[in-house]
Amino acid sequence: MNTLNYKKSGRKLEITLTGDFNLNAVKRISDLLDDRKELVIDLQQSRFVNSRAIIFLHRLMNSEPPVKVQISNPPKIFFELLQVLDLHKNWKLDEIVQP
Repeated sequence: MNTLNYKKSGRKLEITLTGDFNLNAVKRISDLLDDRKELVIDLQQSRFVNSRAIIFLHRLMNSEPPVKVQISNPPKIFFELLQVLDLHKNWKLDEIVQP
């Protein structure tokens, strides 16, 4: 079972996943996000990111108004999925992915 740690502050939700970024994690994050306009996710402990997670992030960033998404420590599969889904050209990775 995926677990996550989170911190809510104003319009920001900060998530640290302690498992993979998959549909279960997406559901939990969606429940916590409410109307916040900034989402920060640390994927340091995630070995896997699936397409459902990528689609979730894409929809957030393209919603009206958009949610600002920042991701730290994504696994290699994250970038591979962006290429497969042809989103690597559309996403501003230098703004989204944090060192």
